[in-house]
Amino acid sequence: MTTAITGLGSRKVALEVLLKVEKQKAYSNLALNAAFKRTTLSERDRAFVTALVQGVMRNKLHLDEEIQALSKQPMEKLSPSVVNILRLSVFQIEEMDDIPQSAVVNVAVELAKSMGHKGHATFVNGVLRSYLRLKKKSSEQPAVSVSDLDSSEEKLSTDYSVPEWIVKRWIENFGKEEAIELLKFAKSTPAVIVRTCETAITPDGLQNILEAKGVKCHRGNLVNSCLIIDKMKGPAEKLPGYSEGLFTVQDEAAAFASIVVDPQKGDFIIDLCAAPGGKTLHLSEMLDNTGRIIAVDKSESRLNLIKKNRTRLGLKNLETAVADGRTYQADRLADKVLLDTPCTGTGVINRRADLRYQREPIDIASLVELQRDLLSNAATLVKPGGTLTYSTCSLEPEENFDNIRWFLREFEDFEADDFAHLVPEQIREQCSVTSGPMCKTEAEMNRLCMIQLLPTRHGVSGFFIARMRKKGVNQEPEGYTSP
Repeated sequence: MTTAITGLGSRKVALEVLLKVEKQKAYSNLALNAAFKRTTLSERDRAFVTALVQGVMRNKLHLDEEIQALSKQPMEKLSPSVVNILRLSVFQIEEMDDIPQSAVVNVAVELAKSMGHKGHATFVNGVLRSYLRLKKKSSEQPAVSVSDLDSSEEKLSTDYSVPEWIVKRWIENFGKEEAIELLKFAKSTPAVIVRTCETAITPDGLQNILEAKGVKCHRGNLVNSCLIIDKMKGPAEKLPGYSEGLFTVQDEAAAFASIVVDPQKGDFIIDLCAAPGGKTLHLSEMLDNTGRIIAVDKSESRLNLIKKNRTRLGLKNLETAVADGRTYQADRLADKVLLDTPCTGTGVINRRADLRYQREPIDIASLVELQRDLLSNAATLVKPGGTLTYSTCSLEPEENFDNIRWFLREFEDFEADDFAHLVPEQIREQCSVTSGPMCKTEAEMNRLCMIQLLPTRHGVSGFFIARMRKKGVNQEPEGYTSP
């Protein structure tokens, strides 16, 4: 019983976060941050709570199938607190071998009691005891292996906890074999990635500092300044070098979008949908405190994150503007505009596990409309000879290739702009190009204006990046002096 009581506090926080995600459609990462501000959990317990919440979100459909098989009542008639206590418990039993199964059950019962209903505790106890009996019985029988390739779309959906409509789309767009690999990626635990602030230190220098403190890491294969932490203990803010501004936590594929922008010293850059600011900070660093960059976003609170990190990193060329990217206008035209647009996020659903349950097929059409509105305004912000870089963390062609084809048809003063020289050779060999399919000829490989990064081929998050150049000569306005 001591173990159960000891584990009650952290699991109660995890339960509260899951209920907030379910009832209020809150994002799990934001709900976790808010919960941690209200509690006094240790760093170890915070890491445990995070693992529980994200683990449940990445496995929810599978967990629900297991629970429904043992419950005499339909899932929709069960109390949300009971459902989420059971999800937490089954997840721990299946994925956390170091926790005794008896302790998981005891804590679950105590948790149900703490929610104020004795009957709920009895029900939770009964379901979990039945689950353990069946689990033991099945382990004593020969395993029957069914290939994923032979599985139905419905079964793949529940096995990998990805909504069936996404499974169908991936099979249609990538073929069943690759779709299954994408599903495995969606269920995987993402690595923590830090991008070196190269105005402060070299990637080798940061790696040496981390490894000297026992933090094992290795270099990314897409962005040289990114270090992938092999095993994370505690929050990234506690890593050596964070408070000194030596690095920023950022996905490697997201960091590559800034490389495609290709900022040059003295450039004026607009980041049109900037918050929470990873790409803005990267661009600012690449300018080496020259030029000017404006981070635009509708959310003032999210822009405040950029301001906070701007101070931590010592960046002096970065401004913020609270505005709608569909209507924002700057005081002059920009050398470069980055539009990392809102999207379905299907390329990063292992990092943002709850997003898969908050999207519906109809969302794609509404997002495409928003993306095209943003592209239309972004086009007005670029000076002749300047570039517009468009990116999403989506795998859906409507949000990616289709949008760029539309843009180039509608905006004849823009043309596709080659950035093959910025793509590492091992990535370029497996890239998707302007025409959409995989590269087939050397000529196609040498001219790359759009790229769909895939975890199954490139070992990074799913990300789409395209770059267009505005026709004409890049000329500074009369009387303007470059900083």
